[in-house]
Amino acid sequence: MKHFIPTLMVAATCCLPQLAHANSNEGYYATVRIVDADHRARNMDASARPGIGRFVAGDERQRFVTGAVGLGYAHGNGWRTEGEYNLRRSDTYTSGSSTFSTSFNNHDVTSQRVMLNAYRDLAINEAWSIYGGAGAGLAQLKSDGWQGNEGRRYGSTTRIGLAWSAGVGVSAIASNGVHIDLGYRYVDMGSTESGWNTFGNARGLQDEKMRLDLASSEFHLGARWAF
Repeated sequence: MKHFIPTLMVAATCCLPQLAHANSNEGYYATVRIVDADHRARNMDASARPGIGRFVAGDERQRFVTGAVGLGYAHGNGWRTEGEYNLRRSDTYTSGSSTFSTSFNNHDVTSQRVMLNAYRDLAINEAWSIYGGAGAGLAQLKSDGWQGNEGRRYGSTTRIGLAWSAGVGVSAIASNGVHIDLGYRYVDMGSTESGWNTFGNARGLQDEKMRLDLASSEFHLGARWAF
């Protein structure tokens, strides 16, 4: 999979002289996608944990298979617009400190998103096309977790913020009104943070919380049905 994008770019360059509108058919379609997602937590060192030495990185990446569903409209001129819902997912990211080496933060993040996507299809031949796409929407991120053991809890917060995506892919006509899509996209879901610590820390204060920025690199295989 790691060579997918360079291969696709080479194929697109070779086919440029024959590119045309991918499909002149206009109308609605439904889509279902299987998504191989690689979620990454960034800027975890922005977490508030004062007086405990240096930040120590833990598990900042979760890879899994999930799904998405959507409803779209093909405009008949090579453009498509689409509303998409990406299924809810819960993951845990960890970090620690150089002072308390066995007292790791466990940041539990539940994410889901709705997106409005736009695609531009360019035909290679009657059966195959390449596309580029971008999207904007809303991501809901719920944060809570614990430190050291599950009895030492952080407060729970939920935020809804802006998300965006960009990607490329290739499509094939499987039968009349059915397309198969294979693509890659990068998704930025924004920032989230837990509530303050509800447990007593070494300073006897509520001055600790967990923060991170969440992004996803995704390969997806999907089908579109026109109706």
